Amino acid sequence: MPTLQELQAPIDRLIVEELIAATPEHWNSAVMTVERRVHGGKEKLAIAISSPEDHREVVSATHELIDALYQLVRCFSQKGKTWTKVQYIISLGPNDTWKFEANFDY
Repeated sequence: MPTLQELQAPIDRLIVEELIAATPEHWNSAVMTVERRVHGGKEKLAIAISSPEDHREVVSATHELIDALYQLVRCFSQKGKTWTKVQYIISLGPNDTWKFEANFDY
């Protein structure tokens, strides 16, 4: 049976790819904060995307990014885990390669 980390890895990769695609070309980094909330008995995700470089463009989550985030919710739920908040931090490194980190609150 696959571990949570094995199930989560391809979803993280998809989330990061969609986050990179959603941000303007001239951004070299971005922070996406996602909070899980329940409204009227339905779970909702509050998503904020910002630039640590102080770029002022408004960036909205795409449908593909939202779908990937709900995949992450389901992945954790299947393993009996629940997170309340996650923050993805992406940055463009040497040789135009992107790196990321994800920090979860439970």
